[in-house]
Amino acid sequence: MEPEEADRPDILAAVSLAPGACCTCNGSGLDEDRDTCRDCDGTGIDNHGA
Repeated sequence: MEPEEADRPDILAAVSLAPGACCTCNGSGLDEDRDTCRDCDGTGIDNHGA
């Protein structure tokens, strides 16, 4: 965590990610254009590891 992030816990709490969910689509399987997420191939599961 960067020092400036420590002063802004409200921002960090506002971003909800399901455990094991794809970070690109947040587990929905869809990208911003409502097409299949290319990062997780539409599964919604983080298959890359971060």
